[in-house]
Amino acid sequence: MDILNKLELIENENILNESGIRNMKKWAKKFKKAVCYYHQDTDGVTSAVCMKAYLEQYGIKTIDAHMIQYGGTEFSVKAPPRGVMVYAVDFAHAKPLFHLWTDHHDSEHIGATKDMSVSFIKSPANVSHISMTISRRDIFPNKDIQIIATVDSADFASQKLTPDDIMRAAFKVDKTISIEKNHRAMGLVANKLLLSYKNKPGFLDKLVLTAKPSLISIFNTIVSMAKKEGYIPPEEIDRNQAAYNAQQKAKARTGKLSDIKNIKSGESILVGSVVCQYGGGAMGKGKQYDRYTVFKNHPTAEFLCIGWALGLVQASKNPFKGGDTPVHLGKLVLGKVMLKYKSSFESKSVDLSTLKRVYEMDITKKGLEGAVGYTFDDLINSFKNSQIRGLDLEKTGKWKDIVKDITNKQFRDLSYKQKQILSKVSISAWDIIMSQSGGHPAITNLTNLNFLGKGYVSILKEIMTDIVSELQKYKLKD
Repeated sequence: MDILNKLELIENENILNESGIRNMKKWAKKFKKAVCYYHQDTDGVTSAVCMKAYLEQYGIKTIDAHMIQYGGTEFSVKAPPRGVMVYAVDFAHAKPLFHLWTDHHDSEHIGATKDMSVSFIKSPANVSHISMTISRRDIFPNKDIQIIATVDSADFASQKLTPDDIMRAAFKVDKTISIEKNHRAMGLVANKLLLSYKNKPGFLDKLVLTAKPSLISIFNTIVSMAKKEGYIPPEEIDRNQAAYNAQQKAKARTGKLSDIKNIKSGESILVGSVVCQYGGGAMGKGKQYDRYTVFKNHPTAEFLCIGWALGLVQASKNPFKGGDTPVHLGKLVLGKVMLKYKSSFESKSVDLSTLKRVYEMDITKKGLEGAVGYTFDDLINSFKNSQIRGLDLEKTGKWKDIVKDITNKQFRDLSYKQKQILSKVSISAWDIIMSQSGGHPAITNLTNLNFLGKGYVSILKEIMTDIVSELQKYKLKD
């Protein structure tokens, strides 16, 4: 990045100072060790590696790292030890335990405290903001930044990349193409391997702590760890990918809007220019799930609407087709389609006991120790006072203190009486859904539909039908 562009970015980012981020010198004097929380994708991992290197310039060593994901995983992550700096990268939700928080998503960032050092900028990848803007000198090579941004923003069409290019797991140098194209192929494979192994216990955390800020280092570290830990090799991942693609192709068909209500797991239906899929199908041994398989099997589709049984609906542009999205998908889904459901969802209350139980389900099921849990701060950071029924945040008193004290305990440790107390505080299903949902021009997520209770899958498919119906009105712009 040239100096004029960098200065322009700094001028537009009022929380930056000469060190790159507010209070950095203060944190450097106070802390010598740090713990990182990062999103579980390539941008999240590379952002963590990049911030780790940035902090080392100030004598702060990252001693631990924790993958964090939206939903229940957000509250089941391990709490940091006392006396360390805590930072989060590539994640849109704040936690009071963060000292430093940086993100690039096109959404409202809530929960930051006055003492927290924050840095937000809309960019294709969070790592580019850390490497090129926050840092005095570029940390990641620029060619790596371009690859990471391509993956995170799914900017495949402009580079004429195919689903096979993105899904390939094995890499060998191809002497018939340029060094630059070989480097890009290696970077794309690093992304595929990272996603393939991400659920292996401790894999991503160790990768963050071990790798240096370059895709070559990340690729070599992944390959080394995979061999040492006995993970399936890249060639087997490719075979499993081919088997999954074939399985999904057998479940792909054309249809009409009325077919969506009866769609089964793994099935995909092309309705005009929009492909609709429910679930991922069989993803066990011998099958390698990939989010882009649906576009390989439906190459003519311009948009995708996919629903998941956990209560998630996602609408997105086909990233392998050229042309701009003619409508902001976030505004279309959240600001138009969902208005049909607003009154009915507002009439359904979800009590705080249920909210806490669902969000801490992983903690209870897995018997996790030292997890952060869903706290009172999470409640007040997610909802306005007017959205919380049975509790006035603007008032002090015994009732507020009791609710706060109970909420800050883990659900599995609560007595029946304490759960009954939390049940007197509630939020509408509408506010819970909208608080966690968000969108970009080319992709949007609608989540927490599981809080609608029994029968929510039918409602989820009805919403999918409405989204597909709306998307039929648009064509990609040349």
